[in-house]
Amino acid sequence: MQEQNKATKTLSLKECIHRALKPLNKVELAIIAFGFIVSLGFNLYGIITSLTSQEFDLNILMSLGMSIFGFLGTWTLAIQWQPTFIVNGIQNIFGIAAAAILGIYGDMFSSIYYLITEFVGHFSWAKRRDENGDLHVDQYFNLKIICQAVFFWTIGLGAFSYVLGGQQIVLDAITNGISFTAQQRQVTGHKDGYYLWLINDVLSVILWLQAGNLIVGFSYLGMLAQGIAGLIIWSKGKSSALEYENECID
Repeated sequence: MQEQNKATKTLSLKECIHRALKPLNKVELAIIAFGFIVSLGFNLYGIITSLTSQEFDLNILMSLGMSIFGFLGTWTLAIQWQPTFIVNGIQNIFGIAAAAILGIYGDMFSSIYYLITEFVGHFSWAKRRDENGDLHVDQYFNLKIICQAVFFWTIGLGAFSYVLGGQQIVLDAITNGISFTAQQRQVTGHKDGYYLWLINDVLSVILWLQAGNLIVGFSYLGMLAQGIAGLIIWSKGKSSALEYENECID
């Protein structure tokens, strides 16, 4: 692995947006814009529907925080803004509380794991940035590592949720087995994490709507649109596949 530059430029949110969108063609820009509108619409629909049809309580409050910071976190992650880990960390705290209230313990434990990995991601991304502040993304899809990790986390989280007497145990375990792996891949700069997040978002919509939480359920529909947009942006970014994949395998 090549020696990392000690001094890297810190990019503002505006600079990150500019660099993320600059390489895209008109069709890709249209998809990004449509994804933003769709994700915002789903989040607002879930929030408004819940506020007008349910009594405001702690569950609604935690779900609101999870939805709002989840929206901000996924978009700032897509454009590779370094402080995205702070935004997503706040979302994780709300997620822990929302899942605990509904007894979805696999998802609760996942949010705890996500919160920890935000610290890992902050330092991992810092190492992957060049002197201009650009993040070098690993474009390689490592199927073996992904399958092993998904299997391990699914079994472990299923057992954890079963012992605690959680709800939707099987769906909860599968969903979070995928999301654990997606999170680990993404915070360490691997693009294949986005493919896993798309699968996870679909399953999470089903899980949370079955649990009766419209705010979080529809926010995951929004994240599905955000994930597609993020995948396009990361595919256009700078790549360092061989360098970092070899490091992970070793």
